[in-house]
Amino acid sequence: MRLGWFTTLSSSVLSLILHLVVGVLLIFSFEFTPQPKNQVRKDVNIVKAVAVDKKQVELELERIRKIEEEKHKKEKQRLDELEKKAKNLEKKRKEEEKKLADAKKKKQQEQKKLKEERARLTTLEKEKTELKKQRELEEKRIKEAENKAEKLKAEEEARKKKEVEAKKAAEEKKRKDAEAAEKKRLEEELAAELAAEEDEEQRSKDQALINNIAINIKRSIESNFNKVGLPDDIACVLRVRLVPGGEVIDVSIAESSGNDIFDRRAVNATQKASPLPVPDDIATFERLDLREINVTFKPTN
Repeated sequence: MRLGWFTTLSSSVLSLILHLVVGVLLIFSFEFTPQPKNQVRKDVNIVKAVAVDKKQVELELERIRKIEEEKHKKEKQRLDELEKKAKNLEKKRKEEEKKLADAKKKKQQEQKKLKEERARLTTLEKEKTELKKQRELEEKRIKEAENKAEKLKAEEEARKKKEVEAKKAAEEKKRKDAEAAEKKRLEEELAAELAAEEDEEQRSKDQALINNIAINIKRSIESNFNKVGLPDDIACVLRVRLVPGGEVIDVSIAESSGNDIFDRRAVNATQKASPLPVPDDIATFERLDLREINVTFKPTN
């Protein structure tokens, strides 16, 4: 708006100056133009100067003509110069108007470029904001991925560590179990050996005790046996059932001597000998399995 107003004002001023110049030229043109009254006056003077020499008149006329021509020539030159100046002024005015128009056009182009540049900067700013937003989102995604990876790594390391510890614990447990099993096996073997030794020793003791009990039972039976009228060197095997304390509850012939009288007397003698001499300790009685025994009965001479 300000450029258009300035252009209009400049054009108006130049136009006014041009018209003023033309007006001045016209005024001077009228001032220097020979007046008809003077012309008449000169003709009158010529007419009145009848006595003047014709040659002199011609010379004067020639001089006046030359002066007039010179005046006209100068006037024409002055007018030409003024017209030339006016044309130059007009040309300058047009050039100025063209410059102003070019400047206006240039300014419009610059304003257009400025507007386009602002639009481009706005677009770039939006793109920059969008890129920043995308970058922040990408950084956030990368950070989350890194955190997740670190978490997974930590979990994997913890899992591996746990597996290693579990493996070590299992190996340690296996080693301890093996050591415990080996120790138990050795202890059991030792216990078994000790038990075997004890059993063997106990069996030896029990056998000696059984032998002693058998001798005492035979003696007790023999003390109640009637051997009168029986042959020597015969024997039978008695199956005797006892209860703790030695009480006889049943007697039978397991192996006969071949002599019924001998066998019957042996059974009667066993029943009469009740209770037979056995250990009073029930545990010992049971351990020696004395509830049912076979006694080889052969009286001594």
